[in-house]
Amino acid sequence: MSKPRTHDLFSEDGGAIPPPVVRSLSMNQRETLDGITLLHCGGAIECDLTYGNGSFYKGREMPRHCFDIDPSVCGPGVICASSDAVPLENGAVSSVMFDPPFLTYVRAAREGNGKMIMANRFSGYWTYGELQAHYTATIAEASRILLPGGVLIVKCQDVIHNHRMHSTHINVVGWAASAGLRLLDLFVLGATHRLPSPNRKGKQRHARVFHSFFVVLKKDGRA
Repeated sequence: MSKPRTHDLFSEDGGAIPPPVVRSLSMNQRETLDGITLLHCGGAIECDLTYGNGSFYKGREMPRHCFDIDPSVCGPGVICASSDAVPLENGAVSSVMFDPPFLTYVRAAREGNGKMIMANRFSGYWTYGELQAHYTATIAEASRILLPGGVLIVKCQDVIHNHRMHSTHINVVGWAASAGLRLLDLFVLGATHRLPSPNRKGKQRHARVFHSFFVVLKKDGRA
């Protein structure tokens, strides 16, 4: 009979209680991140390429390496750098988080259309091609800085652009394969609330997206 691990819980009769099952679907982002870090990151994420306001890490350990392109959030512990060109050596980290914008047709900071609620809150791209270029370049950079066997976590959402459905989470898997990363796990995060829909005339042609994905990718090779 194997000995229970030191972190196992025990029932009243002395038997080990198995840890809770990590589920692929959740309505709670903290629960999703807890599951990902438990299964694939040794309990903590080592590097975040798009740190932002650090909302992922409230009540949890902050990554050892944090980067963001926005000077307003850079400071102690957060280095200003584009997610596709960070100042780390090859194979420097074992886990990376990438939480990029997911919106298209965002004109903020381009044509003065900065009053859009979604643009101000999340930023974004004008075309899906811009989104693809940023995602693929950053995934390649993440692969460069990851150790063999390391993991990249990409938070993304499928979008409707130019009247077409773009399954970004599927595309991410394909882009990652070109960078030497394979799909390891997939988590779905349901939305508990949404910002109001734009007032548009005409027939609705696509279901409104009420979920996002955490795509977990593993670099080829052994750690």
